[in-house]
Amino acid sequence: MMPHATRLLAALLAASLAGPVLAAESSTPDWPCVQRKVNLLTSAQFWDGPQVDDLTGWHDNDALLQLVAVLMSRRVTLEEAAAAIGDFANKVPQETRDRSLQELFSALLASANSERAVVISGIERFQQRQRARAHEIERQGAEMHRLKERAAQDESVRGELKEAEDKYNWDVRVFSERQQSLPLACEVPVLIEQRLFALGREVRSHMRD
Repeated sequence: MMPHATRLLAALLAASLAGPVLAAESSTPDWPCVQRKVNLLTSAQFWDGPQVDDLTGWHDNDALLQLVAVLMSRRVTLEEAAAAIGDFANKVPQETRDRSLQELFSALLASANSERAVVISGIERFQQRQRARAHEIERQGAEMHRLKERAAQDESVRGELKEAEDKYNWDVRVFSERQQSLPLACEVPVLIEQRLFALGREVRSHMRD
């Protein structure tokens, strides 16, 4: 392997094994993202209206749950989501509108937390697999070093060395390509939070209190 490739691998291995400095916390060793890991979003972070934490009526409201699924889908633009929230608000009698909108935001918050939990778990499993790959690559590197020393004295070892080098280079390539996809994965929880904030603001705009 060329020197610059070796330095790149060393950097990638260090990133996988240690994680970004800004995210390094002893309590979250498998969290590789620069963003601080937050397990649960709270209403206080995204909502300045009446409390919604104890609302449960939306659990059995199929129509509202279907609306939440549409609103949280990133395939739906925020403009389309705003229109859907407006239609929902306009169909509810004024005397119960605020309560219904509170239920809607409570359901949106629960949906966002559920989606983020799945994504965060997936990112951590990915990081665990990358750590395992990093350790295996390090083991392969040490083995190649031993084979090179033997091959210098015994030509019969060269075939084994060539096979080991091919596997090593392939595993490094796979490791590197997967590591490069990590920043995109780390952005998904942020996108969910940004969407929840925008939806909460839109819901709030239709309330009187």
